[in-house]
Amino acid sequence: MESIIRKIVLTSTIMLILSCSTRSGEVTALSSLEFYEQHFEAVQNGRLLLIDGRTDKMFSEGHIENAINIDADDENLQQLLEEHAGEPVIAVYCTTIRRTTKIVNTLLEFYTGEIIYIKDGITGWKANNLPVRQ
Repeated sequence: MESIIRKIVLTSTIMLILSCSTRSGEVTALSSLEFYEQHFEAVQNGRLLLIDGRTDKMFSEGHIENAINIDADDENLQQLLEEHAGEPVIAVYCTTIRRTTKIVNTLLEFYTGEIIYIKDGITGWKANNLPVRQ
């Protein structure tokens, strides 16, 4: 029962994010494996900004290489994100989806570039044995 409720909440969250995508840039959901295969090289080469939306402590315990840390619960979230408004592509992840949703919705208020979010977050990244930086 709990897993069904999680799936419903996740589906509703994703639908909310995608329904908001008409306000500005394009929003794409990818699994961690899809993101790794399609975009990780761009992250490594600096052509794609990757934001880890978790706390500083969580970030320091392991994150995707070349990600920057912007805590989704920071009271200055919009200001911190606006510093990166010139980026053509921004990808976002957190542990699973809560913080990612908050960052994506904030970006949609002003950002006009492409937004990618990793729908299974660092949890899926680690489960797929993808590289993590300490």
